[in-house]
Amino acid sequence: MTSRERVSTVFAGGIPDRVPMQDGYWDEALDRWQREGLAEEVARDRDALWEHFGMDIRQISVDPSFLLPTALVGEDDRYILKQTGDGAILKYIKGKTSTPGLVSFKVDGRAAWEELKPRLLSTEGRLPADLAERYRAYRAADRFVVVCLHDPIEASWSKLGPTYLLESMKLDPALVTDIFKTITDMNLATCERLLGEGYQIDGGWIWGDIAYGGGMLFSPSMYRELLWPFHKRLVGFFNQRGLPVVYHSDGNLHAVIDLLIAAGIRCLQPLEAKAGMDVLDLKQRYGDRLTFMGNVDFEAIARGDKEAEAEIGRKVGLGKQGGGYIYHSDHSVPPTVSLAEYERVLGLVRRYGAY
Repeated sequence: MTSRERVSTVFAGGIPDRVPMQDGYWDEALDRWQREGLAEEVARDRDALWEHFGMDIRQISVDPSFLLPTALVGEDDRYILKQTGDGAILKYIKGKTSTPGLVSFKVDGRAAWEELKPRLLSTEGRLPADLAERYRAYRAADRFVVVCLHDPIEASWSKLGPTYLLESMKLDPALVTDIFKTITDMNLATCERLLGEGYQIDGGWIWGDIAYGGGMLFSPSMYRELLWPFHKRLVGFFNQRGLPVVYHSDGNLHAVIDLLIAAGIRCLQPLEAKAGMDVLDLKQRYGDRLTFMGNVDFEAIARGDKEAEAEIGRKVGLGKQGGGYIYHSDHSVPPTVSLAEYERVLGLVRRYGAY
């Protein structure tokens, strides 16, 4: 089977030749793997990296930012300060992949939002500049191609900051609704443009961290009231065209899985093991309505070959039963895993994932 056939078969409820594969990586892991022999041109190009490791899915990403200039705005011996396309200032530890420190954000009230809102009304500059070339390569290799969107909350926190965003969801829902609607409109207009320019896609992939290890970042009722209608609109765009949608959120999503299904989500990813997500439990409860991607815990992988094989055997070997499973790490592959160890993991995935 080709990648496109393999992933399509899983989403259609069938049994492929093997479990499809996809993954993400911390930058520090890629730095380590370069020192261990991975070519720099592979490590620094996402598509080349996925080709090298035999991953099945390719992503066309939509830029949801205000499209402001990005820049290095400060530096000392330990930290660097970067300005994002949303105008936020973030603080990073030099030479380390980590959650950034949050210094400042552009939208701190209605006036700032109204000033910047027009920057989200255009689709110009939102698709990759080299899309045509990359798309030809995707189709030549017959990969499964998805368009990647940041959902309204994922695209909002980088504009407002998480504290102001979460406070506003309670204190100023009208503002948040306008922001969510504007972002959703922009996403859908960009997807329309993509299709209108002749690009054929196989599905959607929506990023939106709405949970953490302890549960939701806000109540299920607030999710239902403020965010779910826009999830339904976004997912509906793909469902109306017969295209499946992957939804990415870290954390424990148990409280809203039924609502995500009602919005039309076909697949949950990455199923963070540390947050209490377990693919076998999820398949038992929702396997007739969802496909699952991920849940392989790389903390277990890093503990040695025996635990790595046990983890792959359980999550992939049992998770594949009856179909409906795609391999992925339960977050991103960390630098605690060597290149040789990761290649061994992929070999185990192919072995345990064969039908």
